Amino acid sequence: MAGQEVVVVYADVLAFLNFALDFLCLVVCAKVAMRRFVGWRVVLGALCGAVYALLAVRLMQFPLWVQLPAHLAAAVGMCAVAFPAKGTTWKRFAKTVFVFVLTEAAMGGGITAAYYIGQWRASALGILALALAFGGALILYGLYCRRKVYARNMKIEVTFGGTCVKADVLVDSGNLVTEPFSALPVVILSASVLPSPLDKPDLESSPVPLRAIPIRTQTGLGLLYGFIPDSITLCPPFEKHRRVDAVIGIDTDNTDFAGCDGLLPGALL
Repeated sequence: MAGQEVVVVYADVLAFLNFALDFLCLVVCAKVAMRRFVGWRVVLGALCGAVYALLAVRLMQFPLWVQLPAHLAAAVGMCAVAFPAKGTTWKRFAKTVFVFVLTEAAMGGGITAAYYIGQWRASALGILALALAFGGALILYGLYCRRKVYARNMKIEVTFGGTCVKADVLVDSGNLVTEPFSALPVVILSASVLPSPLDKPDLESSPVPLRAIPIRTQTGLGLLYGFIPDSITLCPPFEKHRRVDAVIGIDTDNTDFAGCDGLLPGALL
């Protein structure tokens, strides 16, 4: 109608920008919330966000109390797609969604403020550049906060039978599990990082001798299968790599240890 403002939305530009921004926000969320980063799942989650952005254009005609629940539902869906649900509690998933929503709000608010203060003309490349800058700043801040709250993590290399497995482990001073016969400390690894058939340990088909390791869980006593590898090498950043004597315990129930592949006893440091 005459005198009415018309807003032109280019679907391809809108979808591309939202895909890029959602991808960055999911990466930041994975780092800050210590979730396992699986590339194809994060890409798929960002694609879901791009599709929702196109659908959300229709929501602009509705009041805010209709838009907000739809946006929150989209955030929950993207996190469910981007981050594996196996081994994750509802409490941890809610924390992930909360971090993702805060990251989206911080990045969107930062980009808007930068354009408003600088009186710049919005462009796709400019938005992406600012998003990269804010995303990097959020990751650095998140890692700084995480290092102050949580024990540090490090990479280890486990070799056995000519196979080398690399894993990210969380240093846990509360991991006091030992193998009963050798009295060696136990490095607990998720079965998902081990090659077949060790990912489903069985006494008959195992390529290495397995031994039973009793552990105490929240529900009582439990049992892990474990083995003594040829070597375990600690690979701390900016420090000399060194070998330690320990047993590998195979955890078939948990796939995610605060974003890492397993738990390293603090006594091994």
